[in-house]
Amino acid sequence: MKTRLLVILSLVTLAVFGLGNIARGQNEVTESVTTSYYSTSKVLPLGPDRGYMIFEAFGVLVSDTGEGLFHNATIRCIGASFAEKGSWEGENYCTYTLKDGEKVFIIAKQGGKTGTPMPPGQGTAKMIGGTGKYSGIQGRTEFTTYFLRPSAEGISQMYNKAKIIYKLP
Repeated sequence: MKTRLLVILSLVTLAVFGLGNIARGQNEVTESVTTSYYSTSKVLPLGPDRGYMIFEAFGVLVSDTGEGLFHNATIRCIGASFAEKGSWEGENYCTYTLKDGEKVFIIAKQGGKTGTPMPPGQGTAKMIGGTGKYSGIQGRTEFTTYFLRPSAEGISQMYNKAKIIYKLP
């Protein structure tokens, strides 16, 4: 009787705690990626330690494993940033173009400290939609951006390390 009760309690515990996590784990995917960007911008100085910038950035994603939904995808972002007294924050909207031609849309927020060289910035993004079979995609991204010395005048270059966490429809 005790053995039977122990087996039943073990199965109930697995059903309540274990199977739910297994099911969630199968639906949610995490991809670690590196994205290399270049961007152009327009800056409006607003005093000695304040400014506003609009930008357009283009990038290419490579996953750490060499595979996945976002591996070899491209990204285009348009956004704005405001800097004041040594810190900046910004918001941008982006479109990932996946290998199959479908698109995933995000809104990203990021910020950090200003300086020369520019210190890394931190950000998060939320998936707000997609096209075709990805129209119901849900997810988020956590990233760190590293700013580089540009190879040509008039552009900015950077890369970010990100975790893209998503659930397909």
